[in-house]
Amino acid sequence: MRTLTKVLVALASLLLSAGAAHGQPASLAFGVLNQQSPALTAERWNPILHYVSVASGVPLQLRMGRTVQETDTMMGRGDFDFAFTNHNFQSEFDAVGFKVLARWAGEPIRAVIAVPADSPIHHLHELGGKRVSFPSSDAFVAYAVPLVALKRAGVRVEEIFGGNQDGTLAQLKAKRVEAGAVNSRFLAQYAEREHVTFREIYVSDGFPDLAVIAHPRVPAATVERVRRALLGMATDPAAASVLAQAQFKGFEPATDRDYEGVRRTYRLIGQ
Repeated sequence: MRTLTKVLVALASLLLSAGAAHGQPASLAFGVLNQQSPALTAERWNPILHYVSVASGVPLQLRMGRTVQETDTMMGRGDFDFAFTNHNFQSEFDAVGFKVLARWAGEPIRAVIAVPADSPIHHLHELGGKRVSFPSSDAFVAYAVPLVALKRAGVRVEEIFGGNQDGTLAQLKAKRVEAGAVNSRFLAQYAEREHVTFREIYVSDGFPDLAVIAHPRVPAATVERVRRALLGMATDPAAASVLAQAQFKGFEPATDRDYEGVRRTYRLIGQ
């Protein structure tokens, strides 16, 4: 399946290049944060971007770096016209002026610190000196939020990084770490997919899910077309199969103001 996905992604890239060569509009780069492996990201996002491209008339192509840090660097230097992320709310990106268009719909996301179901650990204070995996030091809900909670509890841990949400959960499943900090949505999906049970020892307050943002260079009319297509997915019968495959409800309206809590939390850990 993953091999097929890679082939389809490569074929899509060739077709988009051919279209540009024959005078069709060039694709705009849509960056996606590394929450999962590139193969799983492509499986989820290529159908979404195909739908939005058709519905908006704005051709979009998935882009991401090999790591979270590489994807953030690409975002900072302007490689993406649009992006799905919340790392743009770190202070280093304030000067860019990204515009928030929409957010992943559904329940708020929460930081979860989980342990194996048979772990003797039941409380945060028991994690002192223990190995705790995080996706990356740039993650919001899976690093900044739990780190603030641990600091407030007076607990210092050995930080291990899994590279993305699935990487952290794989480390936890294999018991290479005593605990893992992840996005609540990915914890539930991973547990179901891998037939494994974890126990939550910390759950944060809710935060808005990741945002779709636009670079300020993208014309306002283009941004509005993409925004309308994103918001229209939730009620468009043509998008039903895409929503089912990606396991989400579509997108909902969002503004920069919705993410002030995200900014404040990043500031608390010096980002």
